Amino acid sequence: MPRDENAAIADVDFLKRIPPDIRETFNDRQIAAITEAFNRARHSVDIRLSIPLPGGRRYMVLLMGRERRSAERRRFERLRQPILTVMNVVTLGTFGILAFFFVVGFVHLIFS
Repeated sequence: MPRDENAAIADVDFLKRIPPDIRETFNDRQIAAITEAFNRARHSVDIRLSIPLPGGRRYMVLLMGRERRSAERRRFERLRQPILTVMNVVTLGTFGILAFFFVVGFVHLIFS
């Protein structure tokens, strides 16, 4: 699906979550401003996976691109979503171990 269609769908879903009595007070200009504010920037890397696991599906997102956030916003987000949480450490450790074994296996394959 083209990027513009994804954005339009996200906008509709977002507006549906606003209570109808409030949503009805928005004029076209306000809706356009809200839509523009929530449009996601394009990323050079945009990988989104849904993974079936015991206990339900989980999702994983990897986004990479040029940094456009202000220093103040980055500082706020670091406080709101710290990197050093238990699950982040477990996940990063698991990926680190997998990467290590991948490299060791690759080196073994090349040099044996």
